[in-house]
Amino acid sequence: MTIRTLLDAVPGEVVWSTPIRNAVGEIVDFVTRAAGPGARDLHGRVGKELIGVRMLDAYPSVRESPLWDGALRVMETGDPVELDRYEHEENLEGVPHLMIFRVRLARVGGGLLSSWVRQDDEERLDTRLAHTERLGNLGWTRWGIGDGEVEWSDQLYAIHRLNPADGPLDLERYRAIVHPDDVPVFDGALRVLEEEDGPHEFEFRVRVGGNPRLIVARAEASRDSTGRLVEVHAVLQDITDWRRTADQLAAVSQRLEEESQLTARLQNIILPVHDEPFTVPGLRVAARYDPAETAPLGGDWFQAIRMDDDEALLAVGDIAGHGLAAASAMAKLRHAITGLAFAHHEPDQILVALNRLLRRMRPDVLATAVVAHYRSTDRVLTWCHAGHPPMLLVRGDAVERLHHPGVLLGVFDDVEYSCASIRLDPDDLLLMFTDGLIERPGRDLFEGLDALSATITEVVRAAPRDRLSAIMDGLVPSNTSDDTCILVARVTPNTLEVS
Repeated sequence: MTIRTLLDAVPGEVVWSTPIRNAVGEIVDFVTRAAGPGARDLHGRVGKELIGVRMLDAYPSVRESPLWDGALRVMETGDPVELDRYEHEENLEGVPHLMIFRVRLARVGGGLLSSWVRQDDEERLDTRLAHTERLGNLGWTRWGIGDGEVEWSDQLYAIHRLNPADGPLDLERYRAIVHPDDVPVFDGALRVLEEEDGPHEFEFRVRVGGNPRLIVARAEASRDSTGRLVEVHAVLQDITDWRRTADQLAAVSQRLEEESQLTARLQNIILPVHDEPFTVPGLRVAARYDPAETAPLGGDWFQAIRMDDDEALLAVGDIAGHGLAAASAMAKLRHAITGLAFAHHEPDQILVALNRLLRRMRPDVLATAVVAHYRSTDRVLTWCHAGHPPMLLVRGDAVERLHHPGVLLGVFDDVEYSCASIRLDPDDLLLMFTDGLIERPGRDLFEGLDALSATITEVVRAAPRDRLSAIMDGLVPSNTSDDTCILVARVTPNTLEVS
């Protein structure tokens, strides 16, 4: 069998070269005559592409290096030479590169057999493995059952706070540091490995520096030809901190869920919402509250109450902010407006009183509101605004803005408001809402109102009969990070209608 045929079957990086001598017999270079298929040089030539390459021509920096000296010595004495760490610097495309190899040289058939392993690749692999073990807080072990040989990776010593100089723990000594309550688990794991093939996972505690640490072991058995257990290979991972964090996150998640449920109940207590339309004198009313996705407890509110047999009060407001503070202020305003309405205050007087309440009791809060009084006997609507978006009047399929500007609530101690009035027609629709329905980043208030009006027109044209429900179903908040209140009131055809 020729050397070339032999190398074709040899894995790894290996070449066979013959010496080139000068006139006096001195070796001046080597030329490659055979190469294994896995051989690769610094310039990317692989396998048979290396045949014919001369060492010093291709790699000039080899001259007068330990590799060159070793090659000459091997050819002279016949004794193999091993270079555990050969540092080779080569200019690749004008850029110097330093590479480290482990090289073995031997004289075979009058030529030089060279094999090498790039050591910096091995070092990088070892470094990556060490990083993986450290970041995962895990290490590997091999426990010999028959011969008692034990191997531990460096990280396994770190996990167990042990000195590598003292050597690894065999199974018996390791069992001694297992938490007493978990010794049955450890013993059971060994019985499973004795009886069953395939990887298995076990969890137990060990005592490390006087403190329990939670270990998850992923282990697999090796057997001899008779099926007898001879080795246990395992990866041990300290998951104490991870489990503690997971338990804390689970507790936080449960608390957030409980808070969310409490928030929903609290919101419903403060602002009860009717599932179906309801009646106040002369009006059929539907209302909806859409909480913000990010903060379910907000400050938007509405009110629709019967004041007398032929009078009703409608209102919508918005407290700045979210959370308990906003909800608390909202509750104060909503309850106050009910009392003021039954004391026969007009909408402008109600807003003056609400502003005074905020300035005295919650000076840190700003709010907007629109308050309207409806008298069913003559279908007159009287309203007043405090920094709030306008109401919309839907007559047929036309949409009109009813706006009467006034200053925000909570800005000044002494303010005055004035009212506006309009006579409504039977089957008119009145829409009151908070700004979450129309606001959107990059879009101003008037663009939002135009888009809302277009949507309403489209909806009422498509649903000429039950327009009240159609509008409620067709309106979607444009800003889901803010809560939204919507109130739609339909003027009933006659004042005696109650359903």
